Amino acid sequence: HEHKFKVVVSILVTEFKSNTFKLKISNYSAIQIMKCLGNRKFECINRRLRKTTRMFLLIICAAIKNSEAFASIPSNQFQLPRKYQGAMGTRTSVDTKVPSRKSYLFHSDSFFDEADELLSFVEMYEDEHRSFHPLDYGSGIQDDEHTLKTQGDRRVFDRSQEENSMPGHNRRKSNVNVTTNLSSVKSKKQIDQSIDNLVVPDLSILLANIQLAPASEIAYFYLQNTIGLEPGIMWKITNEVGSVLGFTVQNLENKINLLRRMMNLTDEDVRTIITKQPSILHMSAARNISPTILFLVRSLDLSKTDLRTLVVAYPCILCYSIQNLARKISFFEKDLGLDVEEARELLVAEPKLFCAGVSSGLEPRLNFLHREMGIPKSDLHKIVKANPRLLLYSLEANLQAKLISFFIMRLYMGPQDILKLLTSYPLIMDYSLENHMLPIARYFLTELEFSPMEMKKILLKFPRLMTHSLFKIKHVVGYLRYQLGMDATEVKRILFQAPQVVSLSTDDTLVSKVTFLRDAFGLENGKDLRKVIAGMPTLLLLNVENNLKPKAEYLLEQFRGDELELRQAIITMPTLLGYSLEKRIKPRMAQILDIGAEPIKVTVGITMTNVNFEQWLENKRIRIANGGQLLKRRANKSINNTRKEISELEDDEIPAESDGRITHWKR
Repeated sequence: HEHKFKVVVSILVTEFKSNTFKLKISNYSAIQIMKCLGNRKFECINRRLRKTTRMFLLIICAAIKNSEAFASIPSNQFQLPRKYQGAMGTRTSVDTKVPSRKSYLFHSDSFFDEADELLSFVEMYEDEHRSFHPLDYGSGIQDDEHTLKTQGDRRVFDRSQEENSMPGHNRRKSNVNVTTNLSSVKSKKQIDQSIDNLVVPDLSILLANIQLAPASEIAYFYLQNTIGLEPGIMWKITNEVGSVLGFTVQNLENKINLLRRMMNLTDEDVRTIITKQPSILHMSAARNISPTILFLVRSLDLSKTDLRTLVVAYPCILCYSIQNLARKISFFEKDLGLDVEEARELLVAEPKLFCAGVSSGLEPRLNFLHREMGIPKSDLHKIVKANPRLLLYSLEANLQAKLISFFIMRLYMGPQDILKLLTSYPLIMDYSLENHMLPIARYFLTELEFSPMEMKKILLKFPRLMTHSLFKIKHVVGYLRYQLGMDATEVKRILFQAPQVVSLSTDDTLVSKVTFLRDAFGLENGKDLRKVIAGMPTLLLLNVENNLKPKAEYLLEQFRGDELELRQAIITMPTLLGYSLEKRIKPRMAQILDIGAEPIKVTVGITMTNVNFEQWLENKRIRIANGGQLLKRRANKSINNTRKEISELEDDEIPAESDGRITHWKR
């Protein structure tokens, strides 16, 4: 009954006022009263009592129990009727000696039982024809003796009437109960004599002697006012660790000051720790908190900043035993092969690792990656340092589903591919398989019609493909397909050779690079522009100011400002723009011009290795010398003749090696 509890707490933790009496009780008593209201046994005592009556009655019971005037109540012996013995959990007979009422009612171990007994005691004197008022407790006991005897006789008579209507075998069974009840009625005189001797002080006397504790000495108000915990957090503490509110303020101050001193905590840090782990207030400062902190500092060589990071993120770390923490630290240092510094960095980066079990979580995941996936310990060491969350994921629902079901069985990856993927980008395991990886894979395999092997190569080349949303990927593909007018084959070529293009912004970066290529090399014809981009897709990944623009200016200068010839060279060899300007283009261009060849011949010599280029350059020099003059461009030379000459020169080309050049994909 959430609403009932909220109402009760809101009343009891503040000053209660009514027209009859004024009473302020300690928060500890208020919490115990609230628990009694939720007790099932209490609900079964008398269902006719209204909830408000119960609350008022328990307030007074708590006030009596906590008052000094309670010491004046005599400890007379008396025996409760059998009906109330059952409600109180006792099984004493009439002849058995029972403890005093004072001890019996107020000195039990459980406040739940105390409340039940108090209510049972009061119910004996309650007139069922009128509602019981709490203030009748002090003066109405002796006046209700006749009512008690009348109620007892009437209950016996009513039960006899019921038994007459029972079948024979049930009637015989109930006769035993009737005999017991009659003997109980006969002993009323003995009970009446005990009641006559019982003197209960007047309620006004009890209330006058109650010593009210100031708010500064009550744990509830210390946590709420001094520490600054919000009402919602106080309600959480009340529900989960209500006994903390019974601690002295000095006790709580010692624990909180210890945390502040050892970790340089701010007020907000203290509130965060208590909010996440209220049970930390239950722990002893000397026997639990301090030894645990010292163990962590000595084992991992933690600074106060590192310790603060650990505890603020996961305060439950301080609730583990030292043996538990030692076993986990040993796992990282011995099983995973980390030194103290590496273990400290790993655990500070991911404090949740302290919350994982060793035998039930850390060891099975490590064994799966090492033994089943075949990842060497040295590489696994680096992978876990880059992504510690690998040791926190579910083995079946996460690691096996992604590595085996998706990467191996669906994309045909081998152990070496898995190793390369996790080494290059371990954070790929953080993405959801169902909601992220599978939709992207389906789009590439079905709509773009890549084969699983091609998809595997794309992912190995650019694992961060999975960091982008499917919407972003579709947006880039739509720009290439519909705004640039590329066909499906050209789009597939770009995505296969330069999958990083999906990370470019279509509103800024990608558009600016396409615009520069079109304007700098005169590629006004959309067909020529598409041919250059599809021929060298990595051009879209180069920086304009630091890479493409210096190359365009240098080439235009070497071509003597002939934009038409430069345009033809770029269309013929788009990969020319992919080579290094200082290390490749300038040295080769200078050597070609030195022998008297035309600058367009750089499209042939740029792809060769140094040895092959020297041989080709020497042959070219001899051919020019034998002609008696340098080859010169004719003003009326057509573009088709230029292409024919380039084609003839390419017949002499020797296959180039991969050093110093950008390799592009060919179908």
